[in-house]
Amino acid sequence: MSNISLPPNLATDSASVPVGEVSEKQVTSADILNEANQLKSSTYKRPEQTIQDLEELRSYQLSKRREFEQQLNKNRLNFGQWMRYAKWEVDHNHDFKRARSIMERALEVNVQHVPFWVRYIELELLHHNVNHARNLLDRAVTTLPKVDKLWFMYVQTEEALGNFRGTRSVFERWLTWRPPKVAWTAYVEFEQRYEEWANARNIYLRYVSLFPGDADMWLDWLVFETTQPPLDDVQIARIRGIFECAMDTLIAQEDFKEKTTVASLVARWCSWEASMREFARARAIYTTLLEKDYLSKTQKAEVFQSFSEFEKKYGTSASTSETLLLKRKLQYEQNVDVNPKDYESWWELAKLEQDPVRANSILENAVQTSPDAVSKSIVWRRYVFLWIKLALSLEFDCKNLDKARETWKKALDTVPHTKFSFAKLWIHYAEFELRHRGLSAARKVLGRAIGQTSQKSPKRKIFRYYIALEQKLAEWDRVRKLYEKWLESALIADYNQKTTLALPVLEEYVAFEQRMGESERCVALYDMAMSITTSPESELSFLPFQDLLSVYIDYLKEEFMYDKARQVYREVLDTKPSVEVWIAFAIFESSILSPSQMDQLEQIEEDTHFAIGEYQLSQTRKVFGEAYNKYKATGDGENALQLLEAWKSYEEMHGTTQSLADVEKKTPTQIRKRRQVDNVEEIYTEYVFPEIKPNISQFLANAKKWAESE
Repeated sequence: MSNISLPPNLATDSASVPVGEVSEKQVTSADILNEANQLKSSTYKRPEQTIQDLEELRSYQLSKRREFEQQLNKNRLNFGQWMRYAKWEVDHNHDFKRARSIMERALEVNVQHVPFWVRYIELELLHHNVNHARNLLDRAVTTLPKVDKLWFMYVQTEEALGNFRGTRSVFERWLTWRPPKVAWTAYVEFEQRYEEWANARNIYLRYVSLFPGDADMWLDWLVFETTQPPLDDVQIARIRGIFECAMDTLIAQEDFKEKTTVASLVARWCSWEASMREFARARAIYTTLLEKDYLSKTQKAEVFQSFSEFEKKYGTSASTSETLLLKRKLQYEQNVDVNPKDYESWWELAKLEQDPVRANSILENAVQTSPDAVSKSIVWRRYVFLWIKLALSLEFDCKNLDKARETWKKALDTVPHTKFSFAKLWIHYAEFELRHRGLSAARKVLGRAIGQTSQKSPKRKIFRYYIALEQKLAEWDRVRKLYEKWLESALIADYNQKTTLALPVLEEYVAFEQRMGESERCVALYDMAMSITTSPESELSFLPFQDLLSVYIDYLKEEFMYDKARQVYREVLDTKPSVEVWIAFAIFESSILSPSQMDQLEQIEEDTHFAIGEYQLSQTRKVFGEAYNKYKATGDGENALQLLEAWKSYEEMHGTTQSLADVEKKTPTQIRKRRQVDNVEEIYTEYVFPEIKPNISQFLANAKKWAESE
C-alpha cells in the first residue's frame, strides 16, 4: 500500500521533530493574527445563483423558507425575523396570503407587541391593501384599547383616506375608554381642521365635565373661543361665561393652590376684558383675586406680575409705578416671611423703601437674626453688608452719630472674630471714627482690629489699609512697625496652620524699603529671613525656602551685589546643602556681568545686551566642579547624577563638544549589590566614580581568578 502524502498542517508524523527538541520554526501570536486577518480580508464572494426553471424556483423557495423557519424555531420572540420572513414572501414571491399567515403566527406568539402590530399595518398600507389594514386596525384597538399609538394610527389612516365620518367614529370609540388629554386634543384639532366649530366646542365641554380640575384644558378652550370670528354679543357672553365657570370650578378644587396655570388663565381673562375695553372689570378681577385668600403665595406673585403688566398697558403713570413697587415689595416680604435669614431679600426690600426711617427699621429687623453658619460664607457676607448699610444710613441720612457708632459696635460684637472676621467692617468703622473723632480714634479701631483678627491669621486688607493711611501721613516709623507686626503674625500663622503667608509680606516690606531707597534695610530684612529659616534652633520659617532664596538673589542681582549673593549661596550650602542650591549657584554665575562688562556698563548710557563670555563659563564650571568633587568625596552618586544632568544641559547650550564630553566622562557607574539587614537580604545601588573605577575593576578581576582556581 502506497503512502499518502498529507498537507503539512494535517501531517500526523511527529518524527520530524524529536521529542524534547525545539522546532526550527516557531509559530508566534503575530503569525496567528496575520493569518486570521488574511482570512478576514479574503475576496471570496458567494457565487450568484441563477434560477433557470420552475423546479429550481421551488427548490430555492423551499430552502429559504426552511432557513427562516429554522431561525424562528431557535427564537420565536425575534419579531424582526418574523417581519423579514413575511417581507420576503411579499417582495420575492408576491404571496400575500402566506405573508399574512406568517404575521398571524407571530401575533399568536405575543399579541401585545405593539411595534409588530404597527409594522403589520404599515405593510398592508404600503401595498394599498386598505381593507386589510382597516381590519387589522380594528383588531388592534379592540385587542389593545389602552395603546394610544394604535388609535392614532387608526384615525390618521381614516383621515388620510378621506373617511371623515369614519375618523369621527373612531375618535368616539376611543373616548369611551377615557383616554389621556392628548386624545381629546387630537379630536379637537381634527374638528378644527375642517372648521366644525360646534363639534370642537362640544368636545371641550365633554372633557371639562369629566375632568373639571384640568386648568390647562380650560385654558385651551378659552384660547379656542377667543380666536373665533365673528365676535358678536352672543360670542362675548359665551366667552365671559366660560371664564367665570372656569374660575369658579377651579377654585372649588382642593388642589387649586397647587395649580401652575391659574396665573395664565387670569392673565388671559383680564387681557380679553381689556380688549373689550372693559378696563374696570379687568382691574376688579385682579383686585378680587389678590385681596381674597384664593391664591397661594406663589400664585399671588404670578398674578401680581400680570397685574403689573396690565397697569403698564392700561394704567396711568402713577398707578403703574405704584403697582411695580407694590409687586416687588410683596415678593420680598413673602421671601422674608418664609425665611427670616434671606438677607438678599431684606437688602432689596430696604432699597425699595424711600423713607430712610422705614428703611432703617427694615434693616434693624433684618439684622436681628444672625446666620447659623460657623464658617465664613456668602450668607455671612450679606448679613454684614446689612449692618454696614444700616450704620451708613444712620450716619448720612438720619445724622444720628451716636446710634451709628452703637450700630458699628453691635455689628463687630456679632461676628465671631476668633473663627473669622470681615476687614470691610473694621475699615468702615475706622473711617467713621476718622470722620468724626479724628486720627487717634481711627488708630485705636485699627489696632483693635489687628489684635482681634490676627489670632488665627492676619487680615491682609486691614494691614494694607492701615499702612496706606500711615503712608499718606508720612509716618514711616509707624509703617515699619506695622510691617513688623504683620510679619510676626504671618510667621506665627504659618507655624500653626502650615501656610505660606510670611514670604509675600516680606516682599511687600522690602518693596516699601526699596521705594524709600533703603537698600541696607532690604538686605537686612532678607538676611533676617534667611537666618530665621536656616537656623536649626528657630521653629519659624519663611516658606517655601527656594522662593525666599530666589527673590533674595534676584534683588542682589538687581543691585549688582554679586559678592553678597555668592556669600548667601555659601552660607546656605553650609547650613542647608542641596543639589538644587548648587545648580542655582552655578547658573547664577552665568546670569551676572563680568568685571569688564560692569566697566562697559558704566561707560554707556543706553540699554544694551551682554552675552555670556568666558568669565561666566569658567565661573559656572568652577561651581559645578566644586559641587561634583564634594559629592564624589562623600560617594553621593544620586545627587552627583542630578548635578551632572544640569551640568550637561548647560554645556549643551553654552559649551563645546569637548566640554560636554568631559562632563559625560564624570558620570558614575551604578552597581546593584546585596546586603543583610536584620537577617533580611536587600538590594541597594552603589555608585562608582570614574577615578575609583580601576581599583574596583582590579578587585573584580582578582575575584574572578580565585573562582577559576577553585
